[in-house]
Amino acid sequence: MSLQTLFRRFDEAIKLRRYKESKELVEKSQIILDRIRDKIAVPHTFQFFPQGSYAVGTGIKPAEKGDYDIDVGIEFNVCWEDHNPVVVKGWVYDAVKGLTEDVRWRGPCITVYYKKGGEPRYHVDLAILAKDRHGAGLRLARGKQNAAPPDREWQPDDRKAFMQAVETRHPDQNGEQFRRVIRYLKRWKEEQFPREGRSAPTGLALTVAALQWFRPMTGRGPSADDDDLGATLSLVESLRANFRQVWDQPAQRNKYRLSLRFPFAPNDDIVGRMSNEQHQQFYQRVEKLMEFLGEARRTGTTTPLRKAFGSEFPEK
Repeated sequence: MSLQTLFRRFDEAIKLRRYKESKELVEKSQIILDRIRDKIAVPHTFQFFPQGSYAVGTGIKPAEKGDYDIDVGIEFNVCWEDHNPVVVKGWVYDAVKGLTEDVRWRGPCITVYYKKGGEPRYHVDLAILAKDRHGAGLRLARGKQNAAPPDREWQPDDRKAFMQAVETRHPDQNGEQFRRVIRYLKRWKEEQFPREGRSAPTGLALTVAALQWFRPMTGRGPSADDDDLGATLSLVESLRANFRQVWDQPAQRNKYRLSLRFPFAPNDDIVGRMSNEQHQQFYQRVEKLMEFLGEARRTGTTTPLRKAFGSEFPEK
């Protein structure tokens, strides 16, 4: 059996259906949205839109004891210039508070957690947004519940353009390979990085990297299938090549660090908050992944792929 066939089987094992294809996810989100509509005063109307990996088809099933992350944007029909972002977030928090045992006010969103059998099952991140006076230019309400004025802001936010770019950058068959490769990297991240803390790159960071450096690849011959191993290896090589050495003063030595700028507003470095040591660990794991993929390429065997992606990658 070809490695490409095994990659396809691996993808089928780990991938999640899109938001609109999952009845359970739609129902959970709808309960929250109905609650918000019921609780928020009539003048404050809004519309919602699914976002994140569920919306663009790059989601994976969580690893053991992991939970599903559902992202929903709530766009209020108010002018951000006329409202305190913490106050607007408070409308949503007050509406969903008590819906489950665990509702948290976080800096960039309000999160509703669901459990099943005492274990985390889902969490729904609600991003609260508003436009300017002219009905354009989305802004994200940022700030914790009791944040001082300097720690509250309406951050420029063009997540819709980002999702559109993910959807359209590679059309048709190439787009399917593009999304598969992102899913492979997300599973690699879950297998190779600690699950606690913030030492791992986010799924968003891996998606931005793919948006920049993914190149579709097929095998040889007029009827050749996609070459997911080659496309993944090419992306990982580009990722590694974009790390740069920086001087780490506490360690008194150079460490590798990556800069990965979000291509739309707010145009921030989405791995910028990772420490130099976390970037170094990221680099070393990328190097190891490149070795595993290269070995699989040379030998045609699955052992290095199972080391990289875990036991869900088929043996044969």
